[in-house]
Amino acid sequence: MKKILALALTTILISTSLSTLATATPSTKDEVVYGILKHDGSVENLYVVNIFDGGNISDYGNYSKLSNLTTRDSLNQADDKITISTNEDKFYYQGNLLSKDLPWNIQIKYYMNDEELSATDLAGMTGKLKIIILVSKNLNFAGSFYDNFGLQIALLLNNKLSSNIIADNATIAEAGGNKQLNFTVLPGNPFEGIITADVKDFEMDPISINAIRLAFDINFDSSQFTGQFTELIQGIEDLDVGAGELLDGLKELSDGLSDYVDGLNAFNNGLGQLSSGAKELYKGASSLNSGLSELSKENDNINMGALALQNTAFDAINAQLQGMGLGLPTLTPDNYSDLLSTIPDLAVVKLQLDGIVQFVQGLKGYTDGVAQLGIGADELTEGLKKFRDSSGEIAASANAIYDGAVKINSGAKELRDGMASYKEGTNEFKSKTSNINSEIDQQINKILDEIVGKGDIVESFVSDKNTDIGSVQFVLKTAPIEIPEAPSVEISEPIKLNFWQKLLKLFGLYKE
Repeated sequence: MKKILALALTTILISTSLSTLATATPSTKDEVVYGILKHDGSVENLYVVNIFDGGNISDYGNYSKLSNLTTRDSLNQADDKITISTNEDKFYYQGNLLSKDLPWNIQIKYYMNDEELSATDLAGMTGKLKIIILVSKNLNFAGSFYDNFGLQIALLLNNKLSSNIIADNATIAEAGGNKQLNFTVLPGNPFEGIITADVKDFEMDPISINAIRLAFDINFDSSQFTGQFTELIQGIEDLDVGAGELLDGLKELSDGLSDYVDGLNAFNNGLGQLSSGAKELYKGASSLNSGLSELSKENDNINMGALALQNTAFDAINAQLQGMGLGLPTLTPDNYSDLLSTIPDLAVVKLQLDGIVQFVQGLKGYTDGVAQLGIGADELTEGLKKFRDSSGEIAASANAIYDGAVKINSGAKELRDGMASYKEGTNEFKSKTSNINSEIDQQINKILDEIVGKGDIVESFVSDKNTDIGSVQFVLKTAPIEIPEAPSVEISEPIKLNFWQKLLKLFGLYKE
């Protein structure tokens, strides 16, 4: 008998222990937070509908009152712990919260003819209505709802009582004889909405504010266009290398022209050897002309390559912006600066396009300079040909030739110095575009974060002890603004008198 009692006691203790462990872990649930707001946006009452699958349910929350919305069974409440067992597939219970704190501070102000009034005083008035709705972060609330939940604020204005409705940044739609105004507030952003209208006998349905975690089917593969930027980066690096090689060639050309000017000077001072010197001078000028001619032949290819590079950059950035769905028109070298200057988040893209456009313009200036230098060299060669053929007249024109050569040499040095600056620009351009892929990814992530929130794990609004939350939704409403009904006056019906009563009343003997 002792063994049987000991075994039974052990079984009871184990069962009790297992039951306690089974209900100790918070159950998976969804929360819908309902809030009754006063006219000014302050909280009058908050309650939560908790939604569970059936079975042994364990939940936490500080409630002043509990209501079983599914069955007639009683909920067990011990401090902040609530438990119940049910066979229902879905189980709902309501808890009235002790706290009245929301993640958002909501303020609603009402004005009639620019005078601030309470909502109750506003009811039934006629004039110019203005409503201001302000939403900011409640710094006393520790949760992450403000940074992860978007808000939709909706108002209804009766078409018969309202006209000339203006609400910037709101969508306005017809809804059964009313104008429905909807504002959307992205996660982590404060909000100010202003509604104005001409009203008469003013009344208004409750203002509703719904908050939910935003979910968008955004499957964005940045590699679709960053691959093009990889080609652009490689092209910029090649361009920088080519600019370095071109600079070296211009330095050699400048050094050669310096020697050429020195030779002209010696020639000018040694007219005694005019004939033989003229032949050598013409030969050197012909070589110079030939070299510049070859250099000029590449001008079109250089300009076409630069334009192609510019077009590639604009195509890639246009593809990126279309993928982001910002609704911008196609960017061109003529319009991109005006379009992007108003979007701070795309400042990096504008900076890259500025560099590309400046590069193409600078390269065009360089090729124009080469062309002009070629024309000058051609004219110099033709003049030297005549000089060679007319060496007898060289004495009179020697100084003019020398002066022209000095100008050509000065132009070549300026061209060399300009190319040196251009080389610095391509090097800086290369350094600023080397990380463009990662910068684009960062900007895309930043924009997406502003739209859908930071992506933190869904947390319970009721208690941080509830660790397995599927979803949380907020449904908030203000009180309506209504004209008070006039008190009813009871009109008593006249008492019907019988014949004897009428007779007594005739002689003043009947009293009602």
